[in-house]
Amino acid sequence: MCGVAGYIGKARIDKDRVTETLDLMENRGPDHRDWVSFHERDVNIALLHSRLSIIDLDERANQPFTIGDCTLVFNGEIYNYIEIRKELKKNGVRFKTHSDTEVLLQAYLVCGEKCVDKFEGMWSFALYDQRKGKLFLSRDRFGEKPLYFFNNVDGFYFGSEIKFIKMLSGKSFSVNYQHLYRYLVNGYKSLYKTEDTFFEKIRPVPPATNVTIVRFS
Repeated sequence: MCGVAGYIGKARIDKDRVTETLDLMENRGPDHRDWVSFHERDVNIALLHSRLSIIDLDERANQPFTIGDCTLVFNGEIYNYIEIRKELKKNGVRFKTHSDTEVLLQAYLVCGEKCVDKFEGMWSFALYDQRKGKLFLSRDRFGEKPLYFFNNVDGFYFGSEIKFIKMLSGKSFSVNYQHLYRYLVNGYKSLYKTEDTFFEKIRPVPPATNVTIVRFS
């Protein structure tokens, strides 16, 4: 597994919080951790990634992964990436790695947000497209890969784990006691009946869901 986290909004993210968040993310990916930031007008964007190397172990496949004006952080595996790669190569796309990460991003560059219709696998990812000024997030059809978010007046935070959001935002979140009681009474089967989490104001991106955030102006 890998870890992803990030932010888009008008607040400035303290670099110490970014570093501390990356330290927390080591448990999801010990092989490489890095981040990238963008400042567009009065909007700030940050993308963080921790990598567990499985496909194309070379550092060339490290993330955040950028092609042109698009940058990706990705957790998961695209099972049919070899077939998609062959299809893209027939259309003139050239590859620098053997990773499914590059296949995902190249598919987006060709097909836009509809690229997810091609994918078989499990994933949660965030992709910032500078050309169009938008952040695009997606979660796989069965919700196998986790992705949570917190949205307020400062902007939109997301992460593979709630503690990443807490650290990156620098905020404390109250316990969602109703959800906790529901779990204690009904067990784990109750966890996915609603979009609640154990913390107030934090929600999961639902399975089979895409989220597009257009850059604030």
